[in-house]
Amino acid sequence: MDQVRTPAVVIERPFVAAFRPVLLTPKRPDTVVAKTLWSAISTGTDMKTYCGRQHPEQCYYPLVPGYENVGVIVEEGAYAPGLKAGDRVMINECRTYGDVCSAWGGGTFLVHKDSANAGGAGDPMCRIPDNVSDQDAVLAYLACVPLKGIEKFTLRPTDTVVVIGAGMVGVSAMQLLKIKCPGIRVIAIEKNAFRREIAKFYADEVLPHDETTLKRLLELTDGRKADKIMECSGNPEVPGILHRYLKDGGWGDDDEPGHIHLQGDYPERLIFDHYHRWFVKNCTITMSCAIKARGKAEILKYMSEGKFDTSHLPCEIWPVQKAKEAFEYQHRKGCDVFKILFDWREVK
Repeated sequence: MDQVRTPAVVIERPFVAAFRPVLLTPKRPDTVVAKTLWSAISTGTDMKTYCGRQHPEQCYYPLVPGYENVGVIVEEGAYAPGLKAGDRVMINECRTYGDVCSAWGGGTFLVHKDSANAGGAGDPMCRIPDNVSDQDAVLAYLACVPLKGIEKFTLRPTDTVVVIGAGMVGVSAMQLLKIKCPGIRVIAIEKNAFRREIAKFYADEVLPHDETTLKRLLELTDGRKADKIMECSGNPEVPGILHRYLKDGGWGDDDEPGHIHLQGDYPERLIFDHYHRWFVKNCTITMSCAIKARGKAEILKYMSEGKFDTSHLPCEIWPVQKAKEAFEYQHRKGCDVFKILFDWREVK
């Protein structure tokens, strides 16, 4: 069977990215062939990979990073029933290549996606509505992550929910909480000043993460603190101290305890504060990873209906041919860059 090479974003080794050809897996009877038009750098997972902070049992170098990519179907296949050549689609993960590793493989020009390399049932292709732009559809993928996490909560309009972190996952969580439960109060806590300014468009209140945070939270909640917390920072130092911001409760049958959901991708061990500070909270702690298959269509529907707003998200557009420089820039600037989108339209 013919081997196909295609241009790709490749992390050769920690702190070294490139744009060069990789080998795709051979086409199978169910393979869909797609062409990438736009992709992105995830400031969480991709930069963790770029900095060599993935665990060795997960991946090795060289590798193709990414999972945020959209494009057009070139050849139809049984893996994506109902989708036709020419359809704009969210492509996303491709977990196997012929000559490099995948982490998690959303950074190639041509994509062979099928039941052998798609990463399981949770990541099918999804058609993009006509009134949703390619750039917004790229952003839709990470919004699917907190969508899955929010389903762990029992939300009430009287709740105060604290969201820690105002990257793409955190900002998406802020919007989805209000979509899912109108009237709910969302307080964002974010260490970075640039991202706090972004969060102001999506949260009811925005607090810095410093020595003043608890005092301000107590003032805003009349001493009650948060009913629920969604931790989206990816900072391993944060989960262990979240008892500070969570309400007391759970002492009676009709007294719902607080609930913390861990939505971050943590590169190191989580170390929790002294147990007596947690034990008296009676709280629930949950976690979730990745997405549910139906999440893509749901987020795209919210975008199509104007409920999910990306207009305040400062995305920087780079030609994908400058992937090396883009990763270096993202690493240097850190949280002062919200999102880099790669434009593949000039790739041949």
